[in-house]
Amino acid sequence: MQEEEKSTEQQAGWVFTPGTTGATVQQPVASVQGPAGTTSPASNVLAEWTASEYVANPKNTSWYSMLAAATLVLAVFVYFITSDVISTVVIVVLGIIVGVFAARQPNVLAYQLTVAGIQMGPRFYPYSTFKSFSVVADGAFNHVSLLPLKRFMPALAIHYSPDDEDTIINTLADYLPYEEHKRDMVENFSRRVRF
Repeated sequence: MQEEEKSTEQQAGWVFTPGTTGATVQQPVASVQGPAGTTSPASNVLAEWTASEYVANPKNTSWYSMLAAATLVLAVFVYFITSDVISTVVIVVLGIIVGVFAARQPNVLAYQLTVAGIQMGPRFYPYSTFKSFSVVADGAFNHVSLLPLKRFMPALAIHYSPDDEDTIINTLADYLPYEEHKRDMVENFSRRVRF
């Protein structure tokens, strides 16, 4: 019985499905995990929602066939240039890893904006760890990108239902400066190959 309740809780919330619009499911939360493992009362929660951790682009067999062909061509090219078996094997292994990650489906996470920071599933991020935030147009839906202060830490993406966008952006604007989003080469490439 408890396993059925857990699976129902994990399925609740807004999940991006191409061609549909999402609906937000509000779930009551008793406490919020703080940065040092402390809990703060639920009155400190400014906004809460559930959503996919990322937007999954549907991939068919031709996408995986193209990945396999590109990996094979690159591996053969590297072998003819370097005559190094290890480099060739690394290229093949990287192609397999990309294929595994591409097949992975996103989890549904509970998000909270609190007075201290952002709760994203089991992880808590204080506002002080971010430099700014921006709104990124991601096809039919937008998401928030939080730029970290640490140099080599990747940007944190927060997805939400379009109905919650104004509340989330206004709440974040009280704690972080807004910055226009500029796409880099990696982001443009991943959008082009629908990764």
